[in-house]
Amino acid sequence: MVSSASIPSLNSGWKTFQEVHIPIQYLVIVPRILFLFTASDFKTVMIPVALFTILSTPYIDLHSFLAALFWTWLHLLQFCVSNQSLHIEEDKLNKPWRPIPSSLIHISTTRQLRWLLLPACICLSVHYRITSAGVLLSLAFAAHNELGFGSHWLLRNACNAWGYAMFNAGAVGIANPEVLKDGRLFHSFVYNGLVIFTTIHAQDFRDVEGDKIIGRQTLPIVYPEGSRLAILVSMWGWTSGLIATCHGIHAWLSLIFGAVGLVIGFRFYCFRSARDDRMSYTLYNLWLVWTQIVHLPA
Repeated sequence: MVSSASIPSLNSGWKTFQEVHIPIQYLVIVPRILFLFTASDFKTVMIPVALFTILSTPYIDLHSFLAALFWTWLHLLQFCVSNQSLHIEEDKLNKPWRPIPSSLIHISTTRQLRWLLLPACICLSVHYRITSAGVLLSLAFAAHNELGFGSHWLLRNACNAWGYAMFNAGAVGIANPEVLKDGRLFHSFVYNGLVIFTTIHAQDFRDVEGDKIIGRQTLPIVYPEGSRLAILVSMWGWTSGLIATCHGIHAWLSLIFGAVGLVIGFRFYCFRSARDDRMSYTLYNLWLVWTQIVHLPA
């Protein structure tokens, strides 16, 4: 006769089932959380950097390109985790689907993740021999978030310009390190930084209510009318200037890009609801992609 001790109980069987399936749950929820941290910035960072990397590199293999994308995403994750762990009230109003306001992750866990991502990003940058880009980008994140530079419109714009330049430099450095030796590409980084510095407050119109709650002094809050006039003038000015200096653009493309830049600028100025600002910002990102690639060296 088989003793009862040798027969697995229902409780032990259920415990074994849980032990097997809990990791499976984590395999589902963890990627979702990481994606939601960065989801709203794919169109503002991942897509422009990917296109800049492809078009600035005469030859790029798939492995190097995917490595550049992963490096870019991991650094974007570092920024998003840092930023979102410090401004919970804003996200509760503006983006309640993000991991912290939707209770997918606790704030203390998020802060731990933030400081784990810092050495991870530095190590990855060292591995790909782009240490300077990784360190400078992480410094920009800390300045913007932990040091509070992102709360003042001037320092905020400067951090954004700095960050975009380092994102581009790092991704290109992984994809094809030889390209960074081309002095003309440095000029592209400078142009991109200046465009970002003078127009990136386009992202702040849609978040005015949330920014007011946490006391952030963005340009649309400090200068409600002037900031909209500034985006109109700066977008039209950069579009006209880039068309005039980039002689490889066909006349009909110049006309299209000029019209698009002017229309988006006017849209920011004339249509001012939160919904309109979100749509205008989406269109702005399309314009931003064009400005980043149109002046690349041939």
